[in-house]
Amino acid sequence: MRIILGTALLLSLMGCGKPSLLREHPPTEDSLYFSGAWTVEGGYLSRSDLAALESFHTLETQIVPGAGVASLGVVPLRALVEWLGFADGGDGVVLECTDRWESFMEWSYILEHDPQLLIYYNGEDPSSGNWPMFGGDIEPLAPFYVFIEGDMSGYVDAPKYGMISATQMSGIRAVNTFERYEPYFEPPMDTLSPLAQEGRALFLQRCSTCHRGPGSVGGNVSERPFIILQTHAMHNPEYLKSVVKDPKVVFPGTIMPRLQAAVSGRSEGRGAW
Repeated sequence: MRIILGTALLLSLMGCGKPSLLREHPPTEDSLYFSGAWTVEGGYLSRSDLAALESFHTLETQIVPGAGVASLGVVPLRALVEWLGFADGGDGVVLECTDRWESFMEWSYILEHDPQLLIYYNGEDPSSGNWPMFGGDIEPLAPFYVFIEGDMSGYVDAPKYGMISATQMSGIRAVNTFERYEPYFEPPMDTLSPLAQEGRALFLQRCSTCHRGPGSVGGNVSERPFIILQTHAMHNPEYLKSVVKDPKVVFPGTIMPRLQAAVSGRSEGRGAW
């Protein structure tokens, strides 16, 4: 019986079929937790579990600006989602972190940009002490980090991969966008113009990583939550535009990057406003 169960688990972890069960308890201190709207019961995978998946591979690339080219052992986020499967209504994931950051990625965004989950850096896990720091010296990437290879994040400034991921990631939650961020769809935001709807999607994808939203959803790193930004938009729009277009001019020490859409403009000569 033990041999049969052990073989089934091994085959599951190696990607040889649908996983029937994630680990109920974390096998290691830095195990990744999966929760929410998956087709399987929530649970844990260790770093070695993740490295045993068929989708695990190595990239020779830069993980953050200034870190230099390294061998990155990764698993595509798309492969993880396809492996676990969204339950009915699931259409995105939230990368949950130990440091109050939170990144949201819709399934369409994952398909378009192919974000990668970092498992090993030059063959080493974070306990080696050799993983680079986010922003040079701001905070560790560990225990897990998701990045987009190349310059596809939509940002034009360092940090190269912007806020598409949250550092110190410890879990991946499958969500339904409307249910997770319901306050963004309640009155008066239930009757937005098409352009404003694009802005809402952009805020959820980029800004809610740090800026707490209505109903206290999203990340909670910035001292300027959504209600303050909303007040600026209504009563001091030029100031808000200047911050979004080039935040380092207003706040030299910020890690907030410029949005490409706000800088380069949109069709018909309009900016993101």
